Amino acid sequence: MRSEKGITLIKLCFVIVLIGILFAMFISALKSSFEATNLQKFVIKMELLQEKVNIIRREYKIWEEYDPNESGNYYEYLKSFGFINADSKENKFTDEFNQIIKMFNESETEYWNKDVDSILANYYYFSPEDIKKYFEVSDFDTHIIINFYTGNIIAKDSVEDVNTNKMIYRQYDAEIGNSLNIVPIVNEETTVDITVLENYGLRQKIKVALKSPSETILKPNIDEIFFYRLEDKNQVKKKCTELVDYVYNSKEKYATFTIDRSGTYSFIVKDSNSTEYTKIDYEIMLCNPPVVVDGLIGVYWDEDGVEYSIASSSDGNWYNYSKTNLKMANAKDEYGNYWVWIPRYIYMENNEQTNLDFVTETTTTSTENVATTYKLHPAFEDGVKGLWVAKYQSNFSKGKLSIKPGKTLTIAKSNIAKEYCTDYVSNLIRPYVDLVSTEELDSVRILSNSYGLTIANDLVHYAGGSPNEKEIINNTKYSSSNNISGVFDTETSEVEITRNSEVKEGRFRPVLIIK
Repeated sequence: MRSEKGITLIKLCFVIVLIGILFAMFISALKSSFEATNLQKFVIKMELLQEKVNIIRREYKIWEEYDPNESGNYYEYLKSFGFINADSKENKFTDEFNQIIKMFNESETEYWNKDVDSILANYYYFSPEDIKKYFEVSDFDTHIIINFYTGNIIAKDSVEDVNTNKMIYRQYDAEIGNSLNIVPIVNEETTVDITVLENYGLRQKIKVALKSPSETILKPNIDEIFFYRLEDKNQVKKKCTELVDYVYNSKEKYATFTIDRSGTYSFIVKDSNSTEYTKIDYEIMLCNPPVVVDGLIGVYWDEDGVEYSIASSSDGNWYNYSKTNLKMANAKDEYGNYWVWIPRYIYMENNEQTNLDFVTETTTTSTENVATTYKLHPAFEDGVKGLWVAKYQSNFSKGKLSIKPGKTLTIAKSNIAKEYCTDYVSNLIRPYVDLVSTEELDSVRILSNSYGLTIANDLVHYAGGSPNEKEIINNTKYSSSNNISGVFDTETSEVEITRNSEVKEGRFRPVLIIK
């Protein structure tokens, strides 16, 4: 009896699964049929409306001799009906029509006269009620603008052709050879825009959106986002929706998700029109996040050199160690001294080329899974997670240590320099401070070499390369990152004292060692 019951249950499950598959196929077919019917209705109504428009065009004016300034032109004719221009403030869909026309104007489309069809003022706006009243076309549920000179008709809302996955917005005059124009609306200047929203060091929350050169271009809805990592052998394309924290903002039309592995990524964004946009070779370099010890606060600068304090330690504006967008983490102590974060890394120098990869915590585990022939840089031995290196060589004046731009670089003896490092910094960060070692200073240079950067050596004697501290934004050739975020003055002094240097007198630089 048990055996018979088991077989019965298996058969029942099989039947249920089969019914489910058939039902899914039926729903899919029904959906396709419904969409096809919608398309047919749209086409019929657009063609009928086109005929009505052509009658008006033929009866009213010889359009080849059109002069918008001539008395009795079509503007006057339409105003007699009480219609408004499509660009009038009375048209509540002005922005949307503007966006659609901008898209058409950017595309290479036959029969599209950019001198006339791209000007919203040449159109008149019709609501569904107007279309029924003046053109006797009923059940039209979208708003329309019509150019009576060219015969062009554009609907506010599109309908998808299920056979070609193209969106239909418009219809051209049948008299000039194109009764229904089905052309994908693709603006070649539309690109994939990626922004780091939150940076947690070993993972980043990023925002992906479609970006157009003008706000007037209609931004399509995002249907799906795919990605693959170039370093992966099979480079399998994966859906971003499979990430547990994927969120799509339908109102603003962007998606957010988190990446937790270093590498060079390619993103493919498919919009609701089934058009795909790609962003290739976007590098994400994860590293040990800056350790904000007591007494430090993170800072960053905008393009104009204006300084900002970070909103939180995960602030996406604070840092980015990718090779395509290098921005090093900076911090200030309570005395206004500046520091730059150098994350723990492994590296390999070969044939005058330096390859580098950041590692996790105090391990030698790569965040990118590169070759095991890489070695840990000596500056990070003994469990060092990273270094806060003084952004500038130091100045000592009136009993205070200064690590700021625009100051004279002080020459001191090594034993006095070490005292400066411990006696003239915040009590809160004193346990971490020392005079920089040769290896720690070398870690800055190696990092710059791996990015293909060259630091200038002009033997200037001011921190940041100028007596004017605001000039730092223009003196980036002295920076280890070639921008305002880097370590300055590593090559601009005859002698820089390190704690294991044989030279006993020169300029000096403190370092905060984070374990």
